[in-house]
Amino acid sequence: MASTSFCDPCSEADKSLRATRYCSDCEERLCTDCAESHCRFKAFKSHHVIDLSSIGSNILMSAKKNCNFHSEMMLDYYCTDHEIVCCRACISKEHRLCQNVLPLELASKDVRKSALFNDVMEDIAHLITTLNALDNNRQSNLQSIEKTKLTITKQIRALKFKFLKQLDDLERDLTTSLSSLQRKHEMEINKQRQEISQVMVNVIENKNEMDFLSDHGSKNQLFIFLRQQVTNIHSAEAKIQQIVSDAQEFDITFDEKKDGKLESFGSLSEYVQPCQVQYKPKKFQQAQIRPEPMKNILGFEKDTVLKFNTNVVKCLYSVSVTDNNKLLMTNIESSDNKLYVCRDCKDYETEIAFSSEPDGVAVIPGTDRAVITLPKENSIQFINTTKMTKDNIVIVGFRCYGITARHNRIYVGGEDGTIKTLDTNGTVLKTFQQGSGDIFFIAYDDIHDHSIVSCVGKLLCVKLDGTLVYSKYVSGVAGVTLDRQRNIYYVDCYTSNIQRMSSDGENSEEMLNKDNDIDHPWGLCFNNDFTKLFVSNNYRKSVCVYKCK
Repeated sequence: MASTSFCDPCSEADKSLRATRYCSDCEERLCTDCAESHCRFKAFKSHHVIDLSSIGSNILMSAKKNCNFHSEMMLDYYCTDHEIVCCRACISKEHRLCQNVLPLELASKDVRKSALFNDVMEDIAHLITTLNALDNNRQSNLQSIEKTKLTITKQIRALKFKFLKQLDDLERDLTTSLSSLQRKHEMEINKQRQEISQVMVNVIENKNEMDFLSDHGSKNQLFIFLRQQVTNIHSAEAKIQQIVSDAQEFDITFDEKKDGKLESFGSLSEYVQPCQVQYKPKKFQQAQIRPEPMKNILGFEKDTVLKFNTNVVKCLYSVSVTDNNKLLMTNIESSDNKLYVCRDCKDYETEIAFSSEPDGVAVIPGTDRAVITLPKENSIQFINTTKMTKDNIVIVGFRCYGITARHNRIYVGGEDGTIKTLDTNGTVLKTFQQGSGDIFFIAYDDIHDHSIVSCVGKLLCVKLDGTLVYSKYVSGVAGVTLDRQRNIYYVDCYTSNIQRMSSDGENSEEMLNKDNDIDHPWGLCFNNDFTKLFVSNNYRKSVCVYKCK
């Protein structure tokens, strides 16, 4: 076998030349001459040849290139009917009747931008997060037991002084029992931590290999690796679920003896409850999570007004709150095309400038991304909400204003009642029209699976296939948002009030008005825990904050 520092083709010819490059498709180390020759051959021009130093000494990959059933055959095809990578022999034997068999080069096209790539990366990150939480929980339990031991030891010693010398033996017995219980549970918990650590090592190794393949591997290798990771993730999920099922949180209590007899100080009791860390596969987490009791909003109390640089003309249009509790506000004043950002939803942090007026803004839940509409450019633009920087811009093909998002879809509304459904990369999936009026605001009801859209003079409840559920008259353009129960809150900019309407559109009541300093409001949104309402107010010159009661 060739040394890790020597050229593989030269080593086969009994030459010892230092390797400087690596072909991730051929999985061979190459010297300078072999690398140059490799790149000149037409058959190898598409191969990924990289500096050997960029990958260090570990160049072994688990992304197999040969078929499991026909070891001499390369994996060249992907059957979308069976969702499996296969070779030519497999096609002729197992997939002759399949209608959707693609060459691997075609199936793996744009794999780094695919939903599969995102799903696997998110699943791995979710596994790592859960494993860290489990390990922290086990560590916390160890520390809790240690603290409990110290507390109980002090109690025992306090009683010892009351009973003087006769109680020394009893103290020793109880302390020994306490230590024994601690050791017993410590051994159980450490055993579980070892299991957690092993799964963590495997997942991190897969992640590191994923990162490497994403940066340096071929599309074929990355695609094959992704398919294999689905099985690995399922195995890791099963192991984690087993750990969670077996894990118990231990505690020890001390029952002080009250009758004053010297037979014992009291007794030790163990308190056991299920592990508080629960694992749910990421794809089913939202459907399976146990809903918390929902608290109805009874009213609002004015909290504060967010102030900004008064030297800049403000026309604050749309507001939204990120997962990390930052308030985003679009300013559509043409002399100041910016998105304003407040950390903790109260203190000015930064601003992002755009090439034209930003209109609507929406946060993609569960991510560090937001998206805004640029009506004059018929486009939307993504924002990194951690770094607060602009990402890619996507042309949607119509003058768009309102925007909302769920975890895997974006809904954009605009001119002539057009609504487009996009994936989270900006690819248009569906287009339909509802009425003829322009759509300025849009909110998505994930419980009833329909959207609330705001046009001039009316609110519409629309199914995702374009079917109108109901409509309601409002004067002016209405900003719209939803609470936990999916009640609809909408502003009436002309009459200066904010109404709440039931999700079926049947019942409506006024929640805020001029007596609460509402003055020509526009956009509005709740924070993440629905304890505060943010309203673009005072002719869109400031943002008023109201506490929910």
